[in-house]
Amino acid sequence: MTVQSHSHILKQHDVALVFPNLIHSYFCTDSCLAILCIFAPIHAKEYYHLLHSHEPGSPFFDAETSALSYQQDIPLAFERMLLYGSKPSPDIAIAWLNLGVACLLSQTSIIPRNDHGDTDIVHQIVRYISLHFKEPLSLELLAKKLHFNKYYISRVFAEKLNCNFYEYINRLRLDFAARQLKETNLRITDIWQGAGFPSQKTFNRNFLSCYHMTPSQYRKILPPIS
Repeated sequence: MTVQSHSHILKQHDVALVFPNLIHSYFCTDSCLAILCIFAPIHAKEYYHLLHSHEPGSPFFDAETSALSYQQDIPLAFERMLLYGSKPSPDIAIAWLNLGVACLLSQTSIIPRNDHGDTDIVHQIVRYISLHFKEPLSLELLAKKLHFNKYYISRVFAEKLNCNFYEYINRLRLDFAARQLKETNLRITDIWQGAGFPSQKTFNRNFLSCYHMTPSQYRKILPPIS
């Protein structure tokens, strides 16, 4: 996983904490299981201004070297968030969220955010792609729409997101297709077309490479996404 200029390989029970509007990316070279918790800063009221104006000295938390309290409290906080988040008890889930954030912040230094000029450019690029990844999209078209040099955009991807333009697009489309497979009864043909893949052959090849199973197997084997 990469957050701004920090990169780290996450192991079992490790945690990454990404503050709002920080460029980040993640990928896995093999099958893995992870809990992804996305929350609005307003839910962490005690830390709202801190989350927007500062960032952790390191966004990664190693379970093996962290304090004993971290090793005990963080897994419990996530377990309770999952439990109460699936029930009509949002206030309790938010309380456990705040406990988790407090535990993590106690394990790292907090420094004022250093927003570089190119951060806005990266946000423009990422935002445009997130809105248009289902459409035919090329590096040349993106450069034309945003009025940037295509070689500059390519360098931004390599330096800030640790991947190239087409890998990033492909990942967004695969994530979208995977959720459609589990959350809808749409035909697979409708799903790959709706995700922006140019052909079923391309979709199947990339899906198999990423998830190590076919789309049909994925739909049958994995539990539904809640």
